[in-house]
Amino acid sequence: MAHGQIRVLLVDRAVAAVATAARVARLAVRLATRTPMGPADLYAAVATARFMAAHELIESAADAVTESGDPDTDLIQIRTPLWFGRMTLHDEETQR
Repeated sequence: MAHGQIRVLLVDRAVAAVATAARVARLAVRLATRTPMGPADLYAAVATARFMAAHELIESAADAVTESGDPDTDLIQIRTPLWFGRMTLHDEETQR
């Protein structure tokens, strides 16, 4: 590839990335302005959804431990995945 072709290719990719970012921003603005909720309300809804999902994770993990039927099984740690921010929800240190 010639030097000029590489420059054009890089400029083309940069323009495509800016166009994609503009489409995402336009969609976000459209969604934010069409809902009767304000930005603080949207943030509160997202934060609440995150913690409700974490609460459901704790309940399902506790149910899985009790349904296993093994009395030696202990629930020591529950962590959320990376898309939830990788947060430790329950951490029980065992003393032996």
